[in-house]
Amino acid sequence: MNHPATSRAIALEPPNWCAELLIVGIALTLTVAALISPVALPLAVTGVVFILAVFRVRLLLPVVIFFLPLTPFLNWDFPIRDLSTLVRFSFFAGVVVYRMTHNSNKDLRTWLFGTWLTRTILAYFAVAIASALFLNPLTLDAQRELMRLASYVCLYYVITDWCRSENNTQILLKALMASTIAVAIFGLWQAFTGGYSMLYDVLYPIQDEIAQIPAWEGRITSFLEHYNGLAGYLNLVLPFCLAFATGGTDPVLRILSRWCLALAAVALLLTQSRGGLLAFVAILLVHSYLSARDRKTGKRRIAVALIVCLLAAALAGFFFQRLGEIDDFTAVSRLAIWEGAFTVFARSPVLGTGFGNLRGLMGGLLSLPDGWTGDAHNLYLELLAETGLVGFLVFGVLIILALRTALKQFRRTENHFNRMIALAIFAAICGLLVHGTVDYLFHTTPQVTALLFLVLGLLSAQGSIREAVPGRQVAT
Repeated sequence: MNHPATSRAIALEPPNWCAELLIVGIALTLTVAALISPVALPLAVTGVVFILAVFRVRLLLPVVIFFLPLTPFLNWDFPIRDLSTLVRFSFFAGVVVYRMTHNSNKDLRTWLFGTWLTRTILAYFAVAIASALFLNPLTLDAQRELMRLASYVCLYYVITDWCRSENNTQILLKALMASTIAVAIFGLWQAFTGGYSMLYDVLYPIQDEIAQIPAWEGRITSFLEHYNGLAGYLNLVLPFCLAFATGGTDPVLRILSRWCLALAAVALLLTQSRGGLLAFVAILLVHSYLSARDRKTGKRRIAVALIVCLLAAALAGFFFQRLGEIDDFTAVSRLAIWEGAFTVFARSPVLGTGFGNLRGLMGGLLSLPDGWTGDAHNLYLELLAETGLVGFLVFGVLIILALRTALKQFRRTENHFNRMIALAIFAAICGLLVHGTVDYLFHTTPQVTALLFLVLGLLSAQGSIREAVPGRQVAT
């Protein structure tokens, strides 16, 4: 028996005349807002996102994901400092309104609190708030980072709501692949022209958020604020490229994955991020082993991958001096920064110095000029310093739960698409943990954090995708 598709992401499509009026109204609203005031434009954009989310316009999520690498800063004195944060809040609000008017309260509660992964994310969010409010004064840095963290949680909920069918998940992945291809191409353009480019200066005028970006040193950033952040971003996308470049069944997704894999790998090399490249090696090893038919084949693949990576490392060191050695400045400065972060943790071991507060303290700890900001260059030390043992343990539980869930879905599901998603998520998180030993990417590069919560949202949404049955379409 055939059943019609009932995906919530496309269930409410207005008639043609209504859609045309909506498009005209959106265009007029954005035009008037841009003419009235630069501040009115971001408010108009978020209002449009809210309306489109309430109407469940199918293209909204792919468009938002495509522009995920962009984080335009806003010139106002408010804890929300970038347009992307506003967009995530308004998107979530629109989804909530739709669900409240089309589902029972029980369904809404299940969506908000139904899984252990969701509850653990909310627990980490609560700890972050507690660390900034209790035992520490609420600083402007903490307010800004808490606003961003709340918006990441909102994006997580949006993904779990919209990607509960294989078709919708494929659309999201295609948008992500196309977006990453654009990111890689812009990065290649920076390398070719020998500078960040005028477009980059327009997108990110010098503000306190990114004032520490050094002069051009041959390391690309693309649309992101920092080259290490770009490496972290690419490493969250590359596992999906690896999975679907060879194992994808959708031809468009397979082609996009192959192009994205090739271009993103070159862009990753051009970031010259040693931590990012080491994380990519970990991703390759995980993918090689888990995608093998049996353990023996997996071990052989790991051996081959290691040999290829060693040869590639030697070749890369020949072309890029930075990749062939660890200079004394990097070694000494990292050790000093790690010591400073641990000192902050030792002062407040339970809840830390407050979520988002470490950046403002590092300059004083290291006797650097006034106004200098920086992070711990280590995921684990940053968590300890800002949220203490409590935050570190809760985040650890979140990561362990995500890894176990992904591995369980990979081993137990019979749906090939679900297996590929689970494999990519597991490898992506492993890469993040490896990169986290030398860099902290979440505050300095909000796009990386947003993409991480998108990946967690996909993981949670996979539980709602039913096994494909011949003659039956998946309903969500």
